[in-house]
Amino acid sequence: MRSWLLLAALLPHAALASEHGLSLGATAVILTNGANNVLSPRLGLEAAYTYGRDAWRLGGGVRWVPGGGGSLPAEVYARVLLTPPSGTWRPAVGPEVGLSGLPINLPTRGDLPNELKDERARRSMPFYIAVHAQPLRFVFRSFTVSALELQWGTPIHQPGSALRLQLGLLHLGVAL
Repeated sequence: MRSWLLLAALLPHAALASEHGLSLGATAVILTNGANNVLSPRLGLEAAYTYGRDAWRLGGGVRWVPGGGGSLPAEVYARVLLTPPSGTWRPAVGPEVGLSGLPINLPTRGDLPNELKDERARRSMPFYIAVHAQPLRFVFRSFTVSALELQWGTPIHQPGSALRLQLGLLHLGVAL
């Protein structure tokens, strides 16, 4: 009986200590597989959910980046961020893993035989890993504003075969 009373007393406190949030933002993605093969920045939209507890924020979301190649111009991702638990300025940093429909193997200069192009497309996996940083993230009561987020990543299947750079232009969020 005492354990139920203890659980009933601690559960509301744990729920109040956690923070759920939704955010929307604009982002720019740059993909490259070498100095000569850089795609122009592709602008897109991002929607994310986060669950924060103390200094940790767990979350995920979806990015829609139209234009260019790729079977589906979208990405689905999950991330874990470490951030200060209080204060107005709350920068965050941590790993992100995702599934991307954006092209990973970019066309090389010169012409490759179709067999080699097909082999490269087959070997490229759409999963990536990245380091995500939000140096200009601010919290005002239940609202969040983040600008100039930076992400640097590579495909999981062939690390270093391609580089993805992402710049989060502006993200606005609200705590639920």
